Amino acid sequence: MVGIRTVAKRAGVSAATVSRVLNEDKTLSVTKETKERILEAVAYFNYEKKERVTKSKHVLSLITTVSEIKELEDPYFRSIRIGIQQQSELSKIATKKVIRLGEQTLDYQDLRSSAAILVIGQVPVAVIRKIREVNPHVMVVDDSRPELLEIGADTVATDFPGATVRQLDRLYGKGHRRIFFIGAQRTITDEAGQEMKENNDVRHLAYQQWMLAHELQAEMKVYLGDWSTIDGLKVTEKLIRENQGKMPTAVMVASDPIAVGVYRGLQKHGYRVPEDVSVVSFDNIEISEYLTPPLSTVNIETEELGKIAVRLAMERIQGQRKVAVQVTLSNEIIQRDSETTVS
Repeated sequence: MVGIRTVAKRAGVSAATVSRVLNEDKTLSVTKETKERILEAVAYFNYEKKERVTKSKHVLSLITTVSEIKELEDPYFRSIRIGIQQQSELSKIATKKVIRLGEQTLDYQDLRSSAAILVIGQVPVAVIRKIREVNPHVMVVDDSRPELLEIGADTVATDFPGATVRQLDRLYGKGHRRIFFIGAQRTITDEAGQEMKENNDVRHLAYQQWMLAHELQAEMKVYLGDWSTIDGLKVTEKLIRENQGKMPTAVMVASDPIAVGVYRGLQKHGYRVPEDVSVVSFDNIEISEYLTPPLSTVNIETEELGKIAVRLAMERIQGQRKVAVQVTLSNEIIQRDSETTVS
């Protein structure tokens, strides 16, 4: 197990500063960026303060579809882990085991000793059912499939369908009708780490339903790649090749990292944002504010996803609740300069 000095070295601060942040020392003055670096290092090493571990009667296990590298590079999943870490500290519960599907074998029987199981990402419903057979306290983070609730698992996710509708309503109100969608396939990871791709991401489905409801099927086009900036660039170049002379007036993008590639693709081929094509997205990662022009996006409270998952786990552990619940977090549209009105 790593010590506090290892955590401090990764965060670029002293061990004393790490200790004071974890103890919520109100006399300590550090920047938000420094605090985030410390919490990221704590989550990276799965560090638990010794006094908290000895006092805790409960231990969580964490099953994630996200590799260690992706978790460090992707602000979305990194924030979820930070939220889990923060709430675990407050709840005096230890996260002692992290199982990364594809990197480690999922031993179902070994999960019996955990007070609760947190699953980050999307795995087959059959796998969640098998986990619940050995441990009924299962919380699934970032997945709102109704089948999970039906088998007794708690879920916590953001309201992506609602945010999609609100974004499209705004674009419609600004005169946009030819609105394309750029996104990615939903990835479901099984117990062996095998990935299955499905064309049913909730943002994609909500976009299609909205376009059909507004009788805009003739203007509807979907381009899917991977959840990366480079794929955003690739699918945008494909979109441009296939729509010469009839480009969309607006593009809805499933995530900010993809949107960075969309910007690059449009600007590389001489299209201006938003004068030629308006762009809206989801996530509100830090870079979205610093693109040129700044990106209109949906702010997702990813740390809250992690915090609420731990609170749900504590309710189960303490016997406060036996019935499964589905928690859907609200979100906020951040309107910036990447969209405009068309006539």
